[in-house]
Amino acid sequence: MLGSMLQRGAAKISREAADALAVYLPRGTEVTYQGDRTEYRGQVFTVIGLSTRCPWNGYVLIAHKVRPFFATLPSVQPSSREARQREQFAAVRRVAAQCCAVLAQQRVMVDVKVERSDAGTLLVTWSSAEFIGAETRAEKESATKAGQYIAAALYLLQALRAHTQRKEWGEVARDAYSAGRLAERAGVRL
Repeated sequence: MLGSMLQRGAAKISREAADALAVYLPRGTEVTYQGDRTEYRGQVFTVIGLSTRCPWNGYVLIAHKVRPFFATLPSVQPSSREARQREQFAAVRRVAAQCCAVLAQQRVMVDVKVERSDAGTLLVTWSSAEFIGAETRAEKESATKAGQYIAAALYLLQALRAHTQRKEWGEVARDAYSAGRLAERAGVRL
């Protein structure tokens, strides 16, 4: 009985570890290898998945003209390109969260989703019906502060989506600054 409990516990721990590894470096992530294989050290590889034998222990990596091989988590780190993409993703998510917080304070709900595809493309989406409803309310209340806050948040969301699609990261930084000021003026803290 004790043995079966330990086996179930160990299986659960290994599943959780594998899930954590899969989230940290998902399939398609570019990594730089820093492990024991000197011929691969410093090169950029792509994660093609978790190890089939022991998924809680590491990743399978691949590159052009290199056979897939196993690497543990300490022997890989996100490449500089991957790190930059993660920073951009975090910045876009923060702007969206600030705009949504301002809208929520005014009792307007727009469910904004910021996602990253396997290819690294950032997508900012929302429901058209929710957005149109928010625009209608902003027009009706345009003379009030609430209407102005709603209009400003909606404008920033549209600008954020356009700048993200065009990969204009300088403009996204400007959007982040504007969203921070809007949230500050509206009295919203994240």
